[in-house]
Amino acid sequence: MIRQSRHIYEFGPFRLIPDERQLLRDGQVVPLTPKAFDLLLVLVENSGHLIEKEELMKRVWPDSFVEEANLSVKMSALRRALGEGPNEHQYVETVPRHGYRFVAGVKERWDEGTESSTRELGEEDSHGKPVADHERQIPSPPPAARSRPRSVLRRGPLALVGLLLLTGLLLGLNAGGLRERLLGKDNPVHIQSLGVLPLENLSGDASQDYFADGLTEALVTDLARISALRVISRPSVMRDKGARGALPEVARELNVDAVLAGSVLRSGERVRITVQLIHVATNRNLWADSYERDLRDVLALQREVARAIAGEIRIKLTPQEQVQLGSARPVNPEAYDYYLRGRFYANRQNRDDNETAIMTLERAVAIDPTFASAYAELAQVYVWKLFLFAPSERQWEEKAFVAAEKALSLDPDLAVAHLARGRLLWTPANHFPHERAIQEYRRALELNPNLDEARNQLALIYCHIGAFDEALQEAHKAVTTNPSNNLALFRTGQTLNFQGKYEQALSVLRTIPQEVNPALVGHQTTWALFNLGRKEEASAMIEQFLRDYPEDSGGLFTSLQAVLAASVGQERRAEETIRLAVERGKGFGHFHHTAYHIACAYALMNKPEQAIKWLEAAADDGFPCYPLFERDGNLDNVRQDARFVTLMAKLRRQWEYYRTIL
Repeated sequence: MIRQSRHIYEFGPFRLIPDERQLLRDGQVVPLTPKAFDLLLVLVENSGHLIEKEELMKRVWPDSFVEEANLSVKMSALRRALGEGPNEHQYVETVPRHGYRFVAGVKERWDEGTESSTRELGEEDSHGKPVADHERQIPSPPPAARSRPRSVLRRGPLALVGLLLLTGLLLGLNAGGLRERLLGKDNPVHIQSLGVLPLENLSGDASQDYFADGLTEALVTDLARISALRVISRPSVMRDKGARGALPEVARELNVDAVLAGSVLRSGERVRITVQLIHVATNRNLWADSYERDLRDVLALQREVARAIAGEIRIKLTPQEQVQLGSARPVNPEAYDYYLRGRFYANRQNRDDNETAIMTLERAVAIDPTFASAYAELAQVYVWKLFLFAPSERQWEEKAFVAAEKALSLDPDLAVAHLARGRLLWTPANHFPHERAIQEYRRALELNPNLDEARNQLALIYCHIGAFDEALQEAHKAVTTNPSNNLALFRTGQTLNFQGKYEQALSVLRTIPQEVNPALVGHQTTWALFNLGRKEEASAMIEQFLRDYPEDSGGLFTSLQAVLAASVGQERRAEETIRLAVERGKGFGHFHHTAYHIACAYALMNKPEQAIKWLEAAADDGFPCYPLFERDGNLDNVRQDARFVTLMAKLRRQWEYYRTIL
């Protein structure tokens, strides 16, 4: 009877399975790039023997010319994967000026299989007795000047011919479903979600990390175009950088079916990406490959990798996705380098790095005026400059608009450019055209279904026009795509506040890290506390914020102070605080929340004329939130006023229209 068997090497806590190209430590997959795996396999197969560097490079890179530095980088990565420190030699010994020797004791075994001839698989010990079928110890012989690769060829041509004939016969007869198992068609793995771990920088130069991070993000962007695949976006995977040893934990946290790991090496004008696809449930390495091109063809390289992954996981691309992942134009290598640097700084989302990103991306488009993606990214950083760092400097709005339009004129299918255009539309200067902005974000999502930033923006608009269910749905989808999307969590808390679900809002808002936009999160947290009757806590939060940020740009927290003062009958203080809030809000882009607070303060003071005036201002300035105005108890004193009734009737008609377009 012939039984199938699986060849396994064991050393320490590790199991090396060549047929499946897997390295396991205590049953958990240890991610290795394909070349690092090949290197380990050569060393283990020749355990105890010195292998010269030249021989190793020939064995690991048989079809390529590589320098010794490549071998050193791979060896360093392999040592890290095995848990060896710089001066430790538990597994691999360095022989100066010569090469390497695998020094750990290795057991070679075959897993549970059928009975088969032990003559080929077994060996005899020094006394002529056969070693067990399923396990034999690989001896550690004295150092040799040159290793001899183990191969079936050693057993002679007749053995090889016999093996090929037997394999062909079994495949032809499909004995025991062997054909499906060997061809991977038995119970195919279904992958609907994918986490892309940061590509490892193999240059040995930490200053090149931006290049590896940039290519990771670009690969995520290309994969995210595939509507049938949920791709975890950059912020989630980048925070797990260095967590390769804890791959199962990372994968469980990201809630994905599979993980893509790999490396990138740039050498001169060439770039090589090596990737492997790991199935989370089984810790099985499903596929691995390397791709290499000139740097000017890096966009085509990225799309080739994305298409290959889609093919491996058997996801059918739509005609539009096939076009998007098709051929790509060459890029100017220098411009592309500036583009990656710009994205690297832009993603840090702070004032100084935003300035650096602007200068770097401006350099990219100056070098290559036809670089559509660089214009789109430049539009994004201009938008962030406008909304986050310099809201009173209106020139950034014009710059952002010009960059976005230029990007779309070069490539109408750039999702990020539509995202930037949507943000620029939804401003006071354009009178907050909700419908047009929604169309831009929806177009961005058609082009990139995994663009969680577009879902953030849709949730923002839906919340402001009173489409609360839709806002919560978009925020939920954004968090599903990107578990670390704190802005989507904020939109959830804000929407729950507007629905009057203050306890739930508070629970969500308090899951957001304190360093994430203290103005936005603090504002909604304070509003929830106030409406729950916890006025002392709300007052303490306002005072703390104003100590930390005394300028209170936009007057948001100052207007909250006015609401608190009005609610306890301190009308004089409320009036003074309202004047200060108006002063601080001059020139601020999004003043409508401050205006709403002022309306609430006047309503609490039973001053309907001023309350309705400010409520109309809030509605006209991008916040026509009919369901909120209709139920907010802070406005109860003015509900019977005819002007309030008229305003509510107008806002209800708008709200009903918006319901028809969602």
